[in-house]
Amino acid sequence: MKAGASGFILKDAMVNEFLKTIRSVAAGEKVLPQHMTGSLFIQIVERAVNGISKTDIMQAVRMTKRERQVVKFIADGQSNKEIGQILNLSPYTVKSHVHNILEKMALHTRVQIAKYAYSNKEYKETADSVSLLNN
Repeated sequence: MKAGASGFILKDAMVNEFLKTIRSVAAGEKVLPQHMTGSLFIQIVERAVNGISKTDIMQAVRMTKRERQVVKFIADGQSNKEIGQILNLSPYTVKSHVHNILEKMALHTRVQIAKYAYSNKEYKETADSVSLLNN
């Protein structure tokens, strides 16, 4: 889950469970076997009680290199079409990256992405180091 998985299937899952999980994740749901929720809940409570730093949150929400590039261009005011032209991607692929970024950062708009990029020193340093070469 920490790495960004939307679902988890046990290795001894039956075929019908396997297919149900795949379909659920494809439909946008988050799937976790029932007996694992207790462990996850305990971890959430421990983090809430012990506190979690901004750095811990940033490490937990890792964006891909391409997503960091898209954030940089959003912060620079580029549209999906413009970002697609720069990165040699279709506007629909860029739209998908923007959607993933919004979900990972728990934001709702492109403006919030840009505001975050400009207000977060750590992010600016990371984004500046992202090259368009070797995409």
